[in-house]
Amino acid sequence: MTDLTRRKMLGVAAAGAVTSLSTSAEAAAPATPPAASPLPNQDDLRAFVALSSVLTGIAVLKLAPTVDPIQVKNQYFDAAKADPAFPTLLQMVRSDPDPKNPVATATKVMNDPKLKFLGRSIILAWYLGAWYDPKNLETYNQPGDHPFPLNPVKVISGTAYTQGWTWRVAQAHPMGYSELRYGYWAEDPLKLDAYIA
Repeated sequence: MTDLTRRKMLGVAAAGAVTSLSTSAEAAAPATPPAASPLPNQDDLRAFVALSSVLTGIAVLKLAPTVDPIQVKNQYFDAAKADPAFPTLLQMVRSDPDPKNPVATATKVMNDPKLKFLGRSIILAWYLGAWYDPKNLETYNQPGDHPFPLNPVKVISGTAYTQGWTWRVAQAHPMGYSELRYGYWAEDPLKLDAYIA
């Protein structure tokens, strides 16, 4: 039988605290901040946000508000831009003869076998804050057994994760992070249109 005394427990807790402090001090040492990526071309970014709005069903001003201190749209744009099919996607959006009808462009994108999986990756990025490789999505779309769930290539960033639209649509928040005030759970939820329209 183990002889547990208050003195032994306090000794173990103190040793753990010292170890934790020395480890957290090393972890808290200032690191070189990552180099800021250059701002995307604003016309390309607007085209990307307009297409994203139609693909996700979320209003443009919700995805890219006029006053936007977070600028998470730039991170999604950079993730999508890394895909080789991205220039073709942007060209399709730019060449749309009717820019007032982005639904037609989104339909063309989602019906194009070379672009539809990039379109799906963009949708998942906005909702989940994670990047799914379009090639993995295409493979997953083939017949046969596939592992479930399909894991993303990466979480785009901590900000992208906390700003994911899945949280707003579900009227929830990620663990340990909330912009909602205390006691929000006691009120009736808002209608979905309040979040996305």
